[in-house]
Amino acid sequence: MIYDMRTYDIRPGGLQAYMDAVRDVALPVRQRYGIKLAGWYYTEVGTLNRVVHIWAFRDWAHLADGKRQFRADPQWVNDYLPRVLPLIERQQSQVVLAADFAPEPL
Repeated sequence: MIYDMRTYDIRPGGLQAYMDAVRDVALPVRQRYGIKLAGWYYTEVGTLNRVVHIWAFRDWAHLADGKRQFRADPQWVNDYLPRVLPLIERQQSQVVLAADFAPEPL
C-alpha cells in the first residue's frame, strides 16, 4: 500500500464547512476511483484548525491514475474545489509507504 498523507491548515471558523465538503463531495469522488480513506483527523489540542487525511492506493500506478481521474472529475472541479479553496490557508502532502507489519485500511 501507498498512502497520500495530506495536512491542511484551515481558516479559523472554516473547519465544519471543510469537513462537510469532504463528506459530501471529496469522499464519494475519490471512492469512485477506488481510493480508500485510511484516516481523517482534526486537531483538538496543539495547532488548531488543522486536518490530516490519509488516502490509500494499491500501488504507484493506482496513485498516478487515481489522482489523474479524481482531479478531472467534474464534481471535483465544479463542486468541491470552489467550496474548499477559500478555506485553506496552507497544505502539505507526503507520500508514505506502509511497513510490512502495518494494518491494512478497512
